[in-house]
Amino acid sequence: MIYHDSHVHTLFSTDSSTPMASMVRRGIENGLRGITFTDHMDYHFPDRYRDEDGGTPFAFDPEAYLYEISQVRERYGDQIRIYAGVELGLKEDAAEQNIALSRDLRFDYMIGSIHLVDNMDPYYAEYWEANEEKKGIEKYFLAMAENLKAENIQIDTLGHLDYIVRYAPSGSRIYSYRMYADIIDEILRRIIGRGIALEVNTAGYKNGGLMPNPNEDIIRRYREFGGELIAFGSDAHEPARLSARFEDAEKIVRNAGFQYYTTFVQHKPAFHKFS
Repeated sequence: MIYHDSHVHTLFSTDSSTPMASMVRRGIENGLRGITFTDHMDYHFPDRYRDEDGGTPFAFDPEAYLYEISQVRERYGDQIRIYAGVELGLKEDAAEQNIALSRDLRFDYMIGSIHLVDNMDPYYAEYWEANEEKKGIEKYFLAMAENLKAENIQIDTLGHLDYIVRYAPSGSRIYSYRMYADIIDEILRRIIGRGIALEVNTAGYKNGGLMPNPNEDIIRRYREFGGELIAFGSDAHEPARLSARFEDAEKIVRNAGFQYYTTFVQHKPAFHKFS
């Protein structure tokens, strides 16, 4: 069993309207022992993606965020451990801000993720209109490899490594690890060398999806290279998705040879044996 969800969004993320307390209550109902909030901080996200209120997209006020976490800890901390994290959008022109936030010791956990390629969000059709599908996926992996060179950004986990496949026009039908093995292997070697965990993100199962992100072949390859740090996250934006499909993802991870999963407190990994 997995008792900690390390990738959770709330109304502090542009794409969620869920109060923190609602997520915490669902976590308790689901039998979780811990939850890490990881709301989006994507500095310099293009203005054309502004939220409905016209605010800066995918950014939050750290002081208000940390205050709200302190409030839910005070109310529910005797029932579930609650940690402060961030999902950082890795982007070359945001490196300075990402470095500063990643070193803020008030946070326990930093996920590094790629959400933009050529300043376009692959969630939208404009990216695929500008890029042939296979090339568009390749550009995403190349951007990830390039951003991982910025070692001053202190991330704990690499988020949803093949996330882009969720939004590719053909989805997973034309995608495999082998098609991009050279780039993906470079990414895996780089995170292992830096002591960065690989996230297994179960949002890949949404809307009929058949795999977590990354897929089973990449998880196995990470293990073959000597990777040991696996963090589980549902990427939930609403309570119904919290810790969703963890059982399925756990089977994949255990079949790949892992006996433990990892959580982070003050950026230090803790290992939990599968029960």
